[in-house]
Amino acid sequence: MVVPYSPEQLWRYVADTQRMDRAVGLPKATFTRVLRPEGGEDVTGEYRLVNRLTYARWREHPFAWERPRHFSVRRDYDRGPIVRFYGGSELDPVSPDDNGFDRTRIRVFAEFTPRRSVYTPFIRYVVARRAMRRSQQQYETIASYLSGQATQPFANPPAFGRTPVRASSERILEQLIREGAKPEPARRLVDWLLEMGDEDVAGMRPIALAREWGTGERETIEAFLLATTSGILSMRWELICPSCRGVKAEAIHLKDLASEGYCPACNLPFTANVDEAIEARFYPVPSIRRTEIGTYCVGSPMDTPHRLAQATVRSGETTNWHLQLSPGPFMIRSPQSRGVARIDVTLQSNAAQSMLTIEPGAILPDMTQMSNGDVTIQLVNRTPHVLTAVLDDGRSAQLALTPGTLMTLPAFRALFSVEALAAGVELSISRVGLLFTDLAGSTALYERAGEGRAFRLVGEHFEILRVAIEEAGGAVVKTIGDAVMGAFPDGKSALEAAITIQEAIHTLDTGGLVECSSLLKIGLHAGPCYAVTLNERLDYFGGAVNLAARAQHEARGGQIVATAAVYDSASHIVSEAGLDAELFEVLLRGISAPVQLYRIDCSTRLAEPPAGGRIAPTLSFQATHSEVEASASPGDTP
Repeated sequence: MVVPYSPEQLWRYVADTQRMDRAVGLPKATFTRVLRPEGGEDVTGEYRLVNRLTYARWREHPFAWERPRHFSVRRDYDRGPIVRFYGGSELDPVSPDDNGFDRTRIRVFAEFTPRRSVYTPFIRYVVARRAMRRSQQQYETIASYLSGQATQPFANPPAFGRTPVRASSERILEQLIREGAKPEPARRLVDWLLEMGDEDVAGMRPIALAREWGTGERETIEAFLLATTSGILSMRWELICPSCRGVKAEAIHLKDLASEGYCPACNLPFTANVDEAIEARFYPVPSIRRTEIGTYCVGSPMDTPHRLAQATVRSGETTNWHLQLSPGPFMIRSPQSRGVARIDVTLQSNAAQSMLTIEPGAILPDMTQMSNGDVTIQLVNRTPHVLTAVLDDGRSAQLALTPGTLMTLPAFRALFSVEALAAGVELSISRVGLLFTDLAGSTALYERAGEGRAFRLVGEHFEILRVAIEEAGGAVVKTIGDAVMGAFPDGKSALEAAITIQEAIHTLDTGGLVECSSLLKIGLHAGPCYAVTLNERLDYFGGAVNLAARAQHEARGGQIVATAAVYDSASHIVSEAGLDAELFEVLLRGISAPVQLYRIDCSTRLAEPPAGGRIAPTLSFQATHSEVEASASPGDTP
């Protein structure tokens, strides 16, 4: 059949064989996994009558697929009327319709080998025909869902869950908005709980859903956090296999999560000391909706949606993948090999073909560059075993709500302040933007204004910083005396916040006690660091933290000093603000080599904005000096 969508649009539904099998009427199955000596698993499936009598049993071979073109699976039966089943789907693009819309021909194929000839008529005229008819009906439902004419992509309603009635959902929505959630992501979340299947609402990922709903990521995450504190959802910390992205352990509190895991399917041990290995996912509480997900299929392509290709290769044989790749990192692995190969797809490369050899201890070459677009990857099995080879998109972790991402959100720090890592655990975070501030001449300010008035001014300055940091997408990590430490997803956000802060400080009413334009010093850096638990709260430490703090020491009142890691990626922000940056080199305490820094002087330029230029914002705030904390991370010296 031909449907009016591209293969890529259809893939996530057509290749979801777990739900497809349920939709076409197959019964739930029971699966047993046994470790293979060379790595990986052998999987056996069974159909049971009333959970007792086994009437069909088979060996489930790994799926093979190339996204978004085809997938297939083979089952070898030792019990039941069938000896072998081989089937799958192919998605072939056809010429666009008269309106220029993409179209795809979906071909479903199924081969049944009867155990005895007496079963042939029943399999051919009953089993096969019914499966094909229901598959076609299901594809029509998927097309209706994509066009907005159906509320769910699969024909059957949630089989086990109890969705809230509409009246209850309206109360839930009102509660969420009253708690502070933005209306659009709150409405989307409630509708999702009401309308979608059990598989969709169990283990929800806010960043992935924000992209699907077209809502802001930060506002969507905040809606999920508020729904958790309101008793609508529960949040679980899950330990994720870095290869298949499957859940290997879970805990309600971060400190209770296992510190290491092992994925038998990938034959991969790993630790929880990398940010991408931990993900927060959300589940409806039973009083809102009960969920139960039966198992109809294992190893489906959509069990690992980041996996572009998978193949079984016999010893000494070769297989080819024909794929369309976009720029980015990709990883090739096999449970039967200890090696990992990286493929970097770039616009500069002209290589459309590559050959990789899989050996027991390595995959060679371990680093390859290829062009974007249509490519061919040839795999040669030089192991003594049948192996499973996989190609994963290395950017998949971008959709994960990791501790490092949550730590930069004010809502998380406010609502989940008790969350902490286990004692002694250092969580590696690949990149974070860091901002340190301090008051210039604070001692003189206290002497001139008196402690009471100076205390009020310092509190007002803290609130200016908090508003600017949060509006730029960051969070205040802590205050240390008169200094503030802020964290951001990247250096660009940190620089935006720094300029806004220096603009907004000019609105502070000091009664002539101090010159606002030279009141504040700011230092910026972006890079990898570690998250730890300090004073029972999540905090940062490491070289990146120290470098940001040292940069602040090089600033004078009214200035921002940024490292090249920040400035080189966001210099246009400085130009747009009508500011200049002075490059200088300095030897910082505790750092052996000289460091290049950029000094951005905001003391005069931002005091009187040029005609037609940026106007310093007037931020409304209320002093909250009572929120000040006197704590510091190891090695931090602002």
